[in-house]
Amino acid sequence: MQLAIEACNDIGSRIVADNDLGTVNSYRDIPYILNEQGVIDQTMRDKWVNMIGFRNILVHDYLEIDRMIVYRVLQEGLSDIEALVRVFAQYL
Repeated sequence: MQLAIEACNDIGSRIVADNDLGTVNSYRDIPYILNEQGVIDQTMRDKWVNMIGFRNILVHDYLEIDRMIVYRVLQEGLSDIEALVRVFAQYL
């Protein structure tokens, strides 16, 4: 999951840079810039911001993570990543 989120961040950052859409200072900037530019809607922006937060918890607080939450996210959240991949495919 962490790698998928990081891949989304890297691809999103590349879309922002290649299309001169703005400046990325942190991962959280990417979904906001892409939303402002009409690439993604507000719902996808909010989900992506939540994914970034979840990734940060996985990386920094992994000893304290509730495994049931991770399981739920894996069961219910993969479709959000798939939706981002479909947006990214438009830029290939």
